[in-house]
Amino acid sequence: MSAKTFFAFALVASAWISSAHATILTTTSRGVISSVYQNTLDEFGPGNLVGKRYQMTLTFDDTGATHDHYLNQYDGLYGLNLFSASITVDGVTRNYRRTGHFQQQTANGATAGNAWGSDQAFAGVNWTTREESMYAYHGIESVQHFFAGANASLTTPFSTTVRPDLYDYTMKQAQFGYNDVLTGRSTVFSGDIEEFSMSAVTAVPEPLSLGLLGLGALAMLGARRRTRQPA
Repeated sequence: MSAKTFFAFALVASAWISSAHATILTTTSRGVISSVYQNTLDEFGPGNLVGKRYQMTLTFDDTGATHDHYLNQYDGLYGLNLFSASITVDGVTRNYRRTGHFQQQTANGATAGNAWGSDQAFAGVNWTTREESMYAYHGIESVQHFFAGANASLTTPFSTTVRPDLYDYTMKQAQFGYNDVLTGRSTVFSGDIEEFSMSAVTAVPEPLSLGLLGLGALAMLGARRRTRQPA
């Protein structure tokens, strides 16, 4: 490949990579564990976890995701990519970083022209291998329209304190499960959400684009030097 060809390739690759800005999506819920189905793995310590406080944070980006959107009433995506799940129970934190399935969606029932339409915010991740399996999801749904007429957008920052009125919420639950297939032990629990938030940031472009430009410039400089050398 000639220096000029390489330089042109670097410019094209740089433009392509710079335009591929991924959006990093994060959802966080906090609350109290209400049910424990199994705790033989002791991921968060032995004993009964019921009544202990938890925090769940799920993070992934939209690279390669399928994106569904309808006006300002619904926004959702799902796909297969690297994700992270940070789970804290009673001060003990476990961080899981795997490649698996993810999903996030919001719905704004207040704009649907239906007085009984519900607002929803949900996110979940899961993966399964021969050695282990894990899932984590959390979401809230209410006819009280916590989006307050705003767009149901995954990229619009959103935070709410869940009201304790059980009748206003169709769903306000977080669930987590981790299974060690080799030992047959697992930790599985669900919790009542008290706070729920969503945020999104645009990822910084990979430095690869700058590297390609640098290599292209060096190649051009080398070509110029060679043309100045006597035959």
